[in-house]
Amino acid sequence: MLKSEIIELEKSVAAILTEGSITDETSYKKLIAEQVAYVNTLCADLKKKWTHELLSAAKEQVIKRYVQYHQAGIIQLSDQVSKRVPALIVSEDLRTSIIDTYGQVNAELDRMLDFLRNQFYQYFDVDHKVSAYRCQLLALDIKTFESELTNFQNQAIDKSLVDVVLISVDEVIDEGSISGISYRQAEQLLNLVRMTHQLLLFDTTTTTEVLTRALYQQNFNSFHFYNWFQEHFLTNIAQLSQQEKQDYIDRQVKALSGIFVSPEKALQPELSSTDVFILPWLQEQTGNQTKRAKPATVQFPLNLSVPQFALFIRIFYKTGCFPLENVAMITRFFTEHFTTKKQPHISHKSFGRAFYSLDQSAAAVVRDFLQKMLNYLNKTYFP
Repeated sequence: MLKSEIIELEKSVAAILTEGSITDETSYKKLIAEQVAYVNTLCADLKKKWTHELLSAAKEQVIKRYVQYHQAGIIQLSDQVSKRVPALIVSEDLRTSIIDTYGQVNAELDRMLDFLRNQFYQYFDVDHKVSAYRCQLLALDIKTFESELTNFQNQAIDKSLVDVVLISVDEVIDEGSISGISYRQAEQLLNLVRMTHQLLLFDTTTTTEVLTRALYQQNFNSFHFYNWFQEHFLTNIAQLSQQEKQDYIDRQVKALSGIFVSPEKALQPELSSTDVFILPWLQEQTGNQTKRAKPATVQFPLNLSVPQFALFIRIFYKTGCFPLENVAMITRFFTEHFTTKKQPHISHKSFGRAFYSLDQSAAAVVRDFLQKMLNYLNKTYFP
C-alpha cells in the first residue's frame, strides 16, 4: 500500500513550472489553463483514492506512514512552486499571470493537505513543517489581527504586554520563514493572537491580570513574556511592606498553581513551559528580594565564525547525530550556550540564516577542521 500516489501530480506541477519560461503571455495562458485544470482533477481523484485506501483494513502503522509520506511529498512539491516566484525575470504582465498560476497550484496543494489533516487527523504529522505557502497565509492572517491590536487603547490593560505578544509572534513568524514552522506551532500562534484579540476587543472585563493569566494558561513561553512578567511583578511589590509582599506572592502562586498548562501548547517547544519557569521564580521572591532571578546560562567560546559554527551544526543534523528533527530547537540551544570569535551573543535569526546558506568560504574552513579530526582518528585509533 505504501507507494507514491502523487507521481502524476509531480509531473504535472513540473510541467507548469517549465511553462514559466515562456516569454509570450498569450502562449503561456493558452498552454497553462489545461494544465492547472488537470492538476485540480488529479487532486480530486487523489482525495477519493485516499478515502478508499485509508478506510480499508490496513494496519494503523501502515496508514500512518502512508499519510505522512504523502503529506511530506505535497509540502515539498508546494515549496518547489514557491521557490520559483522570486526568480522570474519577465514582463510585468506575464509575471502577474505566472504568479497567479503558481498561486492557484499552491492553493490546490494546500487544500489537499487540509483534506489529509481533517479527514485523517490521527495520522497527520502536526510537527512537520508547513509549506512556505501556508507560512505566508499564516503571516497574513496574523497581520489582520495585529493591525487592530496595535492601535488598541484601554487604561485597564498594560500596553507593553500587548506589545510583548506582537513582538513574540512576529519573531516566530520571521524565524519560520527561514527555518520553517510546524503545524502545531502555526496553530498555537493563531490561537494566541485570536485569544488576545478576543479578550481585548470583545471582553470589557479584561484587565492586565486577566490577560496575563490567559497567556500563562496558553503556555505563552516567550522570553519576552517572562521578562515582562518579572518586571511587572517587581514593580507591583516595590512599595509594599514585607508582610504585604509575602501575601501578594502567596496569592499569585496560589492563583497560577491552579491553572493547568499544557506542554503541547508551547509557543516555543524548545523552551520551558510558563508554569515551569514562572512558579519557581515566584516562590523565590520572598523577604527583601527585589532583583529578578534569572536562570544562569553557561556559554562556551569557540574559535569559529557564526557561518562556520552553523555549518558544523547543519552537518551534525544532516548526518543524523541529533535524535530530534526540530531545527529551531537545535539551533536555539547552540545560540544560547556558545559564543563565536566575534559574537559574544549569537542572534538566533542570523544563525538560522547561516544554517541554511551555501557559504563556500565557511565550508572550506569546516572541511579543514573535519580533515584534522579524521587525521587524528586515523592516527590514534587506526594506526
